[in-house]
Amino acid sequence: MVLKAPRPSGTAVRRIAPVVPPLDAEAIPPAERDEATAALAELSDTAGRHLDNPDLFHRPRFRTAVHSRHLARIPDRLVTGRIAAAAERRAEAGLLAAASTRAEIADRPGRRPCFTPAALSELHTLIVAGDPSIPGPGGLRRSSARITWADGQVFALTVAPGRKLTDHVERWYRWAVHTTAPALDAAALSMARLLTVHPFADANGRTARLLAQCDLLAAGLLPGLLLDLDGWVHTHRRAHDEALAAASEGRWTQWGSLFARAVTETARHRTTTITRYSTLLTEAATHLTDDPAAAAVLTHLRSSPAVSADWLRDRMAHPPEPVLARLTAKDILSPHPRLPGALVHPPSLAVLDEPWTLDPWTGAADNQPAPSMEADGATPPLRPPSPGAAIAPV
Repeated sequence: MVLKAPRPSGTAVRRIAPVVPPLDAEAIPPAERDEATAALAELSDTAGRHLDNPDLFHRPRFRTAVHSRHLARIPDRLVTGRIAAAAERRAEAGLLAAASTRAEIADRPGRRPCFTPAALSELHTLIVAGDPSIPGPGGLRRSSARITWADGQVFALTVAPGRKLTDHVERWYRWAVHTTAPALDAAALSMARLLTVHPFADANGRTARLLAQCDLLAAGLLPGLLLDLDGWVHTHRRAHDEALAAASEGRWTQWGSLFARAVTETARHRTTTITRYSTLLTEAATHLTDDPAAAAVLTHLRSSPAVSADWLRDRMAHPPEPVLARLTAKDILSPHPRLPGALVHPPSLAVLDEPWTLDPWTGAADNQPAPSMEADGATPPLRPPSPGAAIAPV
């Protein structure tokens, strides 16, 4: 993205070249690859035992920074609602990407799924649709890309717009389809390559992190969109961007180690939160031993964050309205804050909406101030809606 702020006088510009690995490249040290793979296996087992929908934890996430210059003409009372709506659209785009990946696996078994350049551009358009912080309809960028860190370092992406950019996106796709790298390394290098090609004016990071999860899903390492890579990267922004800069200089291991660490830590976090989520539903059901129909309603929260009479009608043998009324009277379910007729279990919904956070036993995060290599000009946001305010329709 082109920055409008002036560059400090005398500041050297570091060039970020695209990561172009050979087809059989490896970037992750074996011990770290094994650790990440084991964490994903444990997560997959936990999700299989406790969830009926492996994408249940793919929730709308509100951006922690917005472009104030793009919001100047929008009344404050409308901004929060538009940010919430954009978050829901991003979540829907992620679910579509996961569904497309599963369909590709079914249609072409044995072939590594990857979004074509046209599909990539379409996915990006869906991800940024309606975001008041991002002007324009999405699609490939039409200008050069430059990022300035808070300490004054300036990075210029070397891939120019136009034919050169289109060629690099095509080469990214061909590499992703034909690579023989280990699955985790392929996901890491494909993500780094897309980020350093920087095909879009904004939301490169969100798009690349979503596709990394789709890569893990396609490889059978992950059953659904379960990792909060966005939250992890936000907490470790400087380490992420420094590793990406290292990868652009050919030092892929630094990036591979960071990617493996992100996967390991977010997988363990999700294993813990899924277990907590299931425990909360089980505990709520213990108060319904004399009402099996009501207890059965809670089992549907293994596949949906909320329930409604209309949604349950074809899933229950009895009319759902009396059962939902009893659950509401017992304060087990509460009205959804935005969707009329929908009901949620507040304690478990809070777990669903809980972002990745640093394990207090591991020490402080390496998130010293450094703007993302995904966007520029971001400022602290308006307060986002309360947890559960944005939710997939039921």
